[in-house]
Amino acid sequence: MKSSNLKAVILLLCLSPITAFSETITFECKYTNWSDNEGLHKVKDKFELNFIIDKETSKSYMLGNNGSTEVIPIKGESQFSFIEITASKNVMTTSIDNKLNSVHSRNSVMFGDIIPSQYYGKCEVK
Repeated sequence: MKSSNLKAVILLLCLSPITAFSETITFECKYTNWSDNEGLHKVKDKFELNFIIDKETSKSYMLGNNGSTEVIPIKGESQFSFIEITASKNVMTTSIDNKLNSVHSRNSVMFGDIIPSQYYGKCEVK
């Protein structure tokens, strides 16, 4: 290959946009009911969580009302589960079954007291 042709190919490669495609799965979950130690309640303000699984890196992320965070994915035979460990070391779990029903459990301890809650909803796969 002539030097001028080689330079043209290198220039073309440098100027061409490089696009990386990574296959992801996204669960968009909307929660309509929740419970605590006082019983079952309707969600008053919109509560949604999105879980993104990057198949290439095997990492998962949760996008919610308070931003995004990396979560630990667990793939079962007929469900996905995600574990979030907050900065204060509280543990939150979310499970999604094969019918796309979901439960999001918050196991929080604040000032030495447990503040449990669970949210119930439905997800869509995008």
